[in-house]
Amino acid sequence: YKNSLFIIGGGHCSLALSKLMRGMDYYITVFEEREGLNTLQRNEYAHEVIYVDDYSALTNLIPSGPSQYVVIMTFGYRSDDVAIRSLLGKRFHYIGVLGSKSKIDKMFSEYSREGIQADLLEKIHAPIGININSQTPEEIAVSIAAEIIKVKNFSAT
Repeated sequence: YKNSLFIIGGGHCSLALSKLMRGMDYYITVFEEREGLNTLQRNEYAHEVIYVDDYSALTNLIPSGPSQYVVIMTFGYRSDDVAIRSLLGKRFHYIGVLGSKSKIDKMFSEYSREGIQADLLEKIHAPIGININSQTPEEIAVSIAAEIIKVKNFSAT
């Protein structure tokens, strides 16, 4: 595989994104904290599923690289925050976070107040995906996949 897609979170949107991206040139790894999650058990599209005790472990599990794509779509604000913080400073071809604009604005305002460098935050696509007024996990997956493809095909690594 030419590219690696790391999906943080194993819910409905993760399942839909894994299914969609499986047909492309991505090795898909899903990370999840919650064992026994129904949608993760049904995810036959990911090449690997890795359970972590805490998303802070991602620092050592996801390497930087020009062929690395990261999508953060955990079940909540706190877990998204832990995942983002664990990956700040790493270099990826793409990193994005699923969430409402108000949630993203709140998180990034907090990061700025803490002194996290603006150039680190500017590299994060958030809210993730192309705006197509997505409603279902499958539509959300299409919007995310479209953004990833756009970044892959139109930006320098």
